[in-house]
Amino acid sequence: MGEITEMTPGSVKGLHLVVDDINKAREALVKRGIAVGEITDVSGVKYAGFSDPDGNSWLLQEFPPEVRQPGQSFYKEEGK
Repeated sequence: MGEITEMTPGSVKGLHLVVDDINKAREALVKRGIAVGEITDVSGVKYAGFSDPDGNSWLLQEFPPEVRQPGQSFYKEEGK
């Protein structure tokens, strides 16, 4: 299949995985032996970080239910 990318392993930092339930997602990773940081709440948005074996850093992210809507974009157009 050849090379997929020329990126250096471990060069990705802060890639977000948006999840519906951060506690459940964190627990699933911990059960698989992955060291996941504690959950941090920043104005209602929750985060927990971990690294993969290549050294890339990831963030689980959960938005509070009151701001989540199916198909919603968090991008706000100017003037709206």
